[in-house]
Amino acid sequence: HRDLHSFPTRRSSDLDGLLDEFDKLLQASGADPALVGELEQLTISNDNDLAYDQITTPKEAFRKTWSAKYTLRSHFDGVRCLGFHPSEPVLITASEDQTLKMWNLQKTITTKKSTNLDVEPVYTFRGHTGPVLCLCVSGAGDFCFSGGVDASVRCWTIPPPTIDPYDTYDAAVMCAVLEGHTDSVWSLAYSVSRQQLLSCSSDGSVKLWSPQSKTPLVATMGEVEEGTPTACDWVSGEAGHLVVSFSTAACIIYDAETQAVVTRLDTAQDPVSGQPVGPINSVLSHPALPLTITGHEDRHIRFYDNNTGALVHSMVAHLDSVTRSEERRVG
Repeated sequence: HRDLHSFPTRRSSDLDGLLDEFDKLLQASGADPALVGELEQLTISNDNDLAYDQITTPKEAFRKTWSAKYTLRSHFDGVRCLGFHPSEPVLITASEDQTLKMWNLQKTITTKKSTNLDVEPVYTFRGHTGPVLCLCVSGAGDFCFSGGVDASVRCWTIPPPTIDPYDTYDAAVMCAVLEGHTDSVWSLAYSVSRQQLLSCSSDGSVKLWSPQSKTPLVATMGEVEEGTPTACDWVSGEAGHLVVSFSTAACIIYDAETQAVVTRLDTAQDPVSGQPVGPINSVLSHPALPLTITGHEDRHIRFYDNNTGALVHSMVAHLDSVTRSEERRVG
């Protein structure tokens, strides 16, 4: 009989036919056909196939059923972003209903219709005049920042998690409004060590702010030939470096002091598939290693070396576009 090592490798879509052929091979070799039952749990793929990551099975077959622990109900429109407090059991959410809400996850109530726990907001941040698209919480947990369709960046003092939800509204919670963008703001990143904020907007610019300064705008960056910036982050371990992704799939590391290009990541083509990389929706600096992590429209997550700009790893883990990536950090 044929050697098992010569058995053909095929894509997952051919798995049923592959098992039938393998069953015949086992019968011819005198092996126990019951072994085939175990093989039905396997996924067989060919990494040399350019379409190795194409999903032909309906997405519903891969979806995992999650059990809800908490349900947060209060927003009147879609929730676009969220951020956790670095040390308290507090979550802040940003919504298209023009508000941000703060939730104390230790203040839960039992709903009448289920055993799930509901969480009510303990504070609502009001000030935006359009949908709120992004937010970030400072590493010290004393401030949060938000940006939205109204082209403004707003700075908020985070109230204590024990605040009474029925207290009168304190206008001093909104400690600053940063104006300078002319279109929607959709990504923010704050550096505690520098006490500076990054914002990128659909107006084509990336702005560097010192929110507590009397003249908060420090610098404006942008690459006209690279299109619109889509996301930004501070580079961990490199004081004064920041990374920005663009709608053309470009990803560039800048020096915040001089606004000069430090490294241009090699995002032109994925060497694994041989195809151009999809547009970048999110960018994240690794907290300990000199790596930039990008989330793409083509469902890929890619890792790039900050020093050489080379791609070091590429993976597919989602059934649709990767729209956001985040990790908890202090500092």
